[in-house]
Amino acid sequence: MTILEDQISAPIDVKTSTVTAGSLPNTGTSQFDFNVEFGDMEPGTYRIPVKVEYKYARMVTYDDTQQPEYVWRTTDEQKYVTIKIEDRPQFKLTSEGENDVFAGDTGNLSFTMKNTGTRTASNASIQLSTHSSSVYFGSPSSASSSTSLYVPTLEPGERTTVSAQVGAGAETAAGEYPVDAAVSYKNQNGVTEQSDTMTTGVTVRPERSFELRDVSTENFRVDEDEAQINATLVNTGPGDAQNIAVQLGQTSTVTATNGESSVGSLAVGESAPVSFTVTIPDSAEPGTNTFPFTVQYENNDGDIRTTDTPIRKSITIGSERDPFTITNVSTDVSPGGSDSVTVGVRYNGEKPVSATNAKIFVSDPISSSDDGAYLGTIQPGETKNATFTVSAGSSALVKDYAASVEVRYDTVDGDTKYTDGLPIGISVSPASGGLPVPLPVIVVALLVVAGGAYVLYRRR
Repeated sequence: MTILEDQISAPIDVKTSTVTAGSLPNTGTSQFDFNVEFGDMEPGTYRIPVKVEYKYARMVTYDDTQQPEYVWRTTDEQKYVTIKIEDRPQFKLTSEGENDVFAGDTGNLSFTMKNTGTRTASNASIQLSTHSSSVYFGSPSSASSSTSLYVPTLEPGERTTVSAQVGAGAETAAGEYPVDAAVSYKNQNGVTEQSDTMTTGVTVRPERSFELRDVSTENFRVDEDEAQINATLVNTGPGDAQNIAVQLGQTSTVTATNGESSVGSLAVGESAPVSFTVTIPDSAEPGTNTFPFTVQYENNDGDIRTTDTPIRKSITIGSERDPFTITNVSTDVSPGGSDSVTVGVRYNGEKPVSATNAKIFVSDPISSSDDGAYLGTIQPGETKNATFTVSAGSSALVKDYAASVEVRYDTVDGDTKYTDGLPIGISVSPASGGLPVPLPVIVVALLVVAGGAYVLYRRR
């Protein structure tokens, strides 16, 4: 069958002109489908000429010893297909723009609706519906699989552009998603009618993503009030983001004192520094911990969005730093004598401390009659000398004896704290101008020598 397009006077565009079928038995039927587009046509009845060409067996010769022989004949006939153009509104839908949306975000689905029919559509309602569970209409808090758009009137040949908010869940795979559209309207008699279903679509792009790179820390150790995390935030695409803020998520290990870092706007591939300040309590355990970071940003419509999956980074908490260290110990104490011990105490903290007191702890044969030293206010990095009075028993040997110094101090927050004992060594040295060893030891040695001499004398 062939549509005779050159004999058609109406605005009909034939896309498929010839369709071929196989054999057709007696009283049989066969389906012939043609792709035809109709332009702006007046309502009425139109006859489309179709040429039907076929061949048939005109004669069959039979023989007792051979197969039947067929004599074929080819012929054609002209038929007509009747088309009726109704006198009513009809609609054609054309997409406007890219109509794309990022996964985890919302955007606009825009299209133009044209009345290609011959009647005015009044009180028209465009029903939009999506068949994907992850693509929706409206905002994330009021997501729906369908929505309606109202058009008061649409005259024949008139166009109107409409749009609807459309969104995609963060888990939505990138790709094309169809949207069905049907128009309900009132005809000239006030009767509600509905158009055929038309189809448009929305393109879902991958969710915006970000990375934290070059993560570093400052003072990130146990018992620190102002430990810091520094990093670089990179917009890895696929879309730009405005008014970005990075937030440090809650953990059981640290407490954020400045847990949000504002970045501003980043185009795809751009980066910006971020930093966070936390307090690490003295109860925290040193070691590597995982810290979550979430990214908030504004889309092109000014709506706030949050990344679906936090960025997780492993950061090591160091051991607690001693707030004080011993820098020098000086004394001239000798066996059986007393002397002062000067201990250099260096403060390693970040903020000054006040009401600082140092106390020395010793054990036999070392004793102390003046074991406390007031140091007052000490600035970060400053060293002050604490002086104590110690005595060495007469039996003390010339060597270093273990001792320790404990420091009490007040922080800028008014808290009173104590250090653990800071180990020091107290050197016992020979008395100036005296014997290098204690007198009792010398006496014992002389007795041993005298006894030996007496034995030798008797043997002689």
